[in-house]
Amino acid sequence: MNFFSSRGWQSWDVEHRPLIPEGMPVLIDDDLRIEDGPAALRPTVVANRWLRELPASGAPAPSS
Repeated sequence: MNFFSSRGWQSWDVEHRPLIPEGMPVLIDDDLRIEDGPAALRPTVVANRWLRELPASGAPAPSS
């Protein structure tokens, strides 16, 4: 697990700063891949979606 930081985002070859909040927990697979294809969700993708939805589900504190 890693905690997101937008530091240096200008060098990431993206147009805008990512909307992921600073310090948001992010899970990354050992092979550093996020997905195997559009129809093949990895468990980390599902877990990351759940982590992103926690603040909207009533758990806004980082310690939740």
